[in-house]
Parts: sequence; structure tokens; C-alpha cells
Amino acid sequence: MSVRGRVVQVRGDYIKVGFEDEDLKYVGKRGQFLKITTRSGHILVSMVASLELSDELYKQARSLSMFPEAYEDLILRKNDILVTIVGTLSDSGKIQRKYDAVPCPGDVVELMSPDELNKIFHGEGANFIRIGTLVHEPKVEVSLDINQLATKHVAILAMTGAGKSNTLATLITRMLSRLPSARIILIDTHSEYINLAKLNKIANNRVTIYCPVGKFKEIMEKEEEIKNAIRSLEIPYWFLNVDEWFSLMGLGYQASTQRRILRSALRNLKGKRLDIPKYFEIEDGSANLKSEIRSEGSGDRRSMESLLDKLDDITSREEYDFIFYPEECLQFKDDPKRVFKKVIEPLVSPGLKIIALGGIPSEVQTAVVSMLLRTLFRIAVEAKLSGRAIPAMVAVEEAHIYAPGDAYTPSKGIIERIAKEGRKFGIGLVVISQRPKELSSTVLAQCGTLIALRIRNPSDQRYIMESVEDITWYLARSLSGLGVGEALISGFSVPIPCIVHVDAFADAVKDEFNMDLQLGGRDIDVSEEWSAELSERDIDQIVDIIYRAYEFKEEKDEKSKTTKITQFFG
Repeated sequence: MSVRGRVVQVRGDYIKVGFEDEDLKYVGKRGQFLKITTRSGHILVSMVASLELSDELYKQARSLSMFPEAYEDLILRKNDILVTIVGTLSDSGKIQRKYDAVPCPGDVVELMSPDELNKIFHGEGANFIRIGTLVHEPKVEVSLDINQLATKHVAILAMTGAGKSNTLATLITRMLSRLPSARIILIDTHSEYINLAKLNKIANNRVTIYCPVGKFKEIMEKEEEIKNAIRSLEIPYWFLNVDEWFSLMGLGYQASTQRRILRSALRNLKGKRLDIPKYFEIEDGSANLKSEIRSEGSGDRRSMESLLDKLDDITSREEYDFIFYPEECLQFKDDPKRVFKKVIEPLVSPGLKIIALGGIPSEVQTAVVSMLLRTLFRIAVEAKLSGRAIPAMVAVEEAHIYAPGDAYTPSKGIIERIAKEGRKFGIGLVVISQRPKELSSTVLAQCGTLIALRIRNPSDQRYIMESVEDITWYLARSLSGLGVGEALISGFSVPIPCIVHVDAFADAVKDEFNMDLQLGGRDIDVSEEWSAELSERDIDQIVDIIYRAYEFKEEKDEKSKTTKITQFFG
């Protein structure tokens, strides 16, 4: 197939190319790759960004009514394709992200062949994993460089339902298959990745789910295929820093007096370093948090009493039990080193560690993620300084919750620090978000690889263009026209920007592990559910489950004082 056009205009980085009518079906697609042979002999690789198709005869007329019924036969077409240059092709067929030559009007423009594209996008070796195929050339596999992914950070951005979860699950599946000692920590905000634990049947039990105690853990444990992978997540309250305490108790900047009282109380119990994991008690014993609050707030009784009420509220809520009643950590609270090793277990052991936080309030999620990532960063720094790096990749779902652009959360600071400094200590960051504009610009600007699926919101498109170096206005505009599962990939892990059809997770699992598996977290089939009647028995079962949870909580509250005294004093 011979498709040939000519450069007709050069406007800075954008080139206008003219093609005949019959060639448009081959070259008139955004993301298609063309090569320009310059008069100096250089071959420039370009990507189709936009089309300009016009009728020159109509331009000279006052209106369409001037033309007879046979107008179609008179059309004088002008087919201009706007392309942007992305690199220079070397003699070996590899791509260089620069171009020294400048195309001139009259230079020949041709369609790139699958063989030429395969040399560019298909990487060989253990440090490459397949992500999918080129949208306009399905025969061409696109590989990502794992070293670049794991050290230069990644942003996976898309509107709801466009394929973010599928993209992340596919990447993780490929990594687990190719790298036996991969260390991946997944902050699973909605507990939608827990089905990955079913890979354990043939993946040497390398997937572990860490879930807070409570009803969500009980529901998960009923699934035979994943119950052996579930571990209790414990975040001892004495490991929290002051900002994480503020988040748990809902103390915003306006609650300045209560924040001051709580900070002073914690300092009296822990010393000058409020981030030190030093054990203290909440209400029992000679020195405890409640008594310190009463002492510090004696001059402002209303603020002190309100603060104590908030403390009572969070310590009595079941979803906070993994923080205030961490059973295993309390059993050996007098052995700080053992407690510390328990807490860091999901951070240092190899494999995929899913931190399943579904159903937990967002203020708890941000505090938990803050504490875990602070600890991980400290471990990575000490390991690097001691000469034995412990590289890890941290994937954060709904990253705009943990590192928002225009608000403060306790996790925002540490995520931004990992984005800026993590690569020096072997921590790679993957941020996943459906609202790029709500994500910290500091985090997004540090992501060396962008995987952007369909995004229709113009403000989100502009934000991506302004935050990521490789993305031009034309490429950003193409995001709204992507299909489900199609992604614009740009940055260090690919040779040049490209539009890719990302492999389906089920296909990736079949390829890598030869098993059938679907990803959880899919949308509810509303039409199916509305076609069936909701019986009185169904409602009774739901009410019984809720009521049993209340009964359990009341029974636990009756025993809690005795239980805590036994745990604290042996």
C-alpha cells in the first residue's frame, strides 16, 4: 500500500501535510504515525493531531445555492492534515526524542509500516511489560519500561468508566508475572481490587489483602478463594502524628484552641517528637490522653469538653477499632520493635499488598495512608543509607482524596514528598484519579509517565496539558474522543507519545497465568436488578445484619473496660 503526501506548510512545531482523497482513510486518524523524509536525508516521525478538509470552490462562492444539483462532482477538495513532530528515526530504526532537521514544503510524507512501529514500541527484555497495542495499528505491541515506571512515577487519569482500574490491574498482573520479587503497595480506596488475590493459586501466594477488622473483613473472609490471603490491618493510635490525630477528630484550622490543647497533651505523653511511635494510654493508667487533655484545657472548659466528646466518639466507633483497639499490637505493646515490625509488614515484604479501605470514612483513610507512607519513606531512606535499597511501588487509587490540589489532608504532604524525592530512595508512585484538576499539581507535575484515558471535561484537559511536559493542546483535545480502554501514553516509559488500546485485565491474566479472572468493582446492572422484585425477606436480612452489628458493638462496649485493663496491665 503506497500512501504518499507532501508537506505544504511549516508552522513552528506543527506541519501541514496534503494528501489525496483516497489516502484519507489511511492517514486521517488522530494518533496515526507518519514519517517525513527531509531533503537533508533525515526521517522525522510525526503524529496526526488534527484535520483541515475544505472545498476551495465553495470558498469563492457566496452560498451553496449557487451550485447545481451536481455539486458533488464539482467539489474541489483541499485535504490538509496537521501533524506534530515527535522524534527522529535512526538508521537502526530506533527513535530519538529530538529533531535537528526542519521539514520544508514539498518533503515526502508516508505512512509508517507495522514493522517500523514495532521497532519503536515493542521492547525486549525483562524490564519491559506489554500494556496493549496501537489503536490504529493493532499488530503493533506497545511495551512500557518498568524501570522508568517504578522510578519516575505514573499518573493514570480518566473519567469514571473509561478503564482506569483495568489499566492498573493489567500493569500489576504483568509485573507480578515477570518479576518474582516485585514489591507493590496498592491503596485500594473502594476495595475493588481484592479479586487479584485469586491469583495466589498460581502466583506463589504473592498477593495479600490487609483489611481493618469489622464487617467488611468478615464479608471478604466468606469468599473461599481469597480468605487465606486476608490479614488484619492494624494502625496503632500511638503511631499517628498530630496532623493524623487532627484528621481523625475532624479538627480543621478553625478549631485552633482544640488543636492547641490536643497538641500539648500529645507532647506531654510523647515528648518533643510527636511522630515517634511511643506507647501511651487513652484513659487508663497514671498518664493518659484524656487526663492530659483535661489538664491542658482547664483554662477553656468548653473547648476541652468538646474535644473529649470527639475523642469518645471516635474511640467508640467500630470502624476505628483497628486504630484504637489493635488487638495484636496491644498484646506486645511493651515490645516496640515487635509492634513496629507488625506495622511495616505490608510495606517491606515482596508481592502485592492491597490495603483495602472500602467503607472507611475518608478522614480515617487519609490518616491511615499518611501513617503508612510516612513509615515507608523512613524505611526507604534508612535502607538506602545503609547500602541496601528496598525499592517499592505505591499505587494510590482516588489520589485526589489523599493529595488534593486546593485543600489539606495529613497524607498530602508525604505524597508530595514521595513525588519529589521518592525516586532517590527507590519509591515509585502511581496516582489514579478521575478528577485531575482536583489532584495536587505538585504530584502531577512529577509524574514521568502519563496514561490518560477518556477525559471530557475541558478544564481537566487543560490542567493535564499545563502539568505534563509532553502533552500539547492537540493531544489534550484528543482525550475526549478516546474509546473505553483507549489511552494516550506519554513520558519516560514509552519512546514517544502514542494512543494505545490497553489490554483487558481478563486477557492479561489469561496470557500471563492461563486462568480466567474478572476484576471486581464493576457497575451494578441496574436494569437487571430493577427487573427483579425486592422481597420482604431481602429487606429483613439487611435489617438483621445491621442490627446484629449494633448488638455486637453494645456487647463489646460492656466488656471493653475489663478487656483494656487486662491488655494494658497483663
